[in-house]
Amino acid sequence: MRNILVVLATIVVLAVSGVALHHLLAGMVWNNVVTAVHAIPRAALAASAMLTAASYFILTGFDVLALRLVERRVPYKVTALAAFTSYIFSHNLGFAALTGGAARYRIYGRYGVPLGDVGQIMIVAGITFWLGAFLLLGLAFVIMPDLPAIGDRAVPPAFQTAAGLATLALLAGYMVSLKILDGRSVRLWRWQVHLPTWRMAIAQFLLGTLDLLTATAVLFVLLPAPDIALYPAVLVGYLLAIISSLLVHAPGGLGVFEVVMIAALPQIDRTGLVAALLTFRLVYYLIPLAIGVLLFAGHEIVTLRRPRAG
Repeated sequence: MRNILVVLATIVVLAVSGVALHHLLAGMVWNNVVTAVHAIPRAALAASAMLTAASYFILTGFDVLALRLVERRVPYKVTALAAFTSYIFSHNLGFAALTGGAARYRIYGRYGVPLGDVGQIMIVAGITFWLGAFLLLGLAFVIMPDLPAIGDRAVPPAFQTAAGLATLALLAGYMVSLKILDGRSVRLWRWQVHLPTWRMAIAQFLLGTLDLLTATAVLFVLLPAPDIALYPAVLVGYLLAIISSLLVHAPGGLGVFEVVMIAALPQIDRTGLVAALLTFRLVYYLIPLAIGVLLFAGHEIVTLRRPRAG
């Protein structure tokens, strides 16, 4: 019943996002959007492709760190394949526990990693993302309390600052707790969960923030005449958009991501922004998805032909 409700809620969110997107794009001439897409410089396309590769390389570090926490030794090329394919599937299809989790288990299982440890790897990787996202948002709300309004709803600067300080305080409390617990394990139901040390948590913060900064840069370089002074606003918009997409389980954040980005960046020419968003979806989501499908299919074929690793 819960799964059915989640699916129904996702359909409703996608429908609402579609209506909102239609409203935001009312009056836009799509021929102008196509022209704007073709006008994106080749250097910007090349930069976005390289930044995309860098972002997915950083994401493999999430799994490297998680494997170290559960004390499993897996060759890096296997870790990279598992991380890349799982993130590709979860990014584009949503429902990360089902799509990304299945890809991880199919690959890690062949190397003796049990289902329980695969679950912990997913939890650690997810926490790494959220630590980076909350750190960046907390800092942004404190350092830039006069962020542009989302649509026509401005948030009072005092509230933004308070929210930022509260977020940073929670993260500080998390680090203090890990320092006190000192890498112990806790039992949740029938699972033995390994807690990271505070040093490992620092690595999580670094990886999470670096990935989000790089992924934002993929979109930033595609914007018309990108000005480095605009990057912080693009970063905050990206964070809010990607978090919104994850919370509603929208496949690839389709519609939700675009609505939040357009609403968060009214200072950017709308035609150029839509062109950048469409190109971003192609470069960061669809092309890697095609590569990931081929790699995963190749892995499955090899798995059928070779005996299981010990």
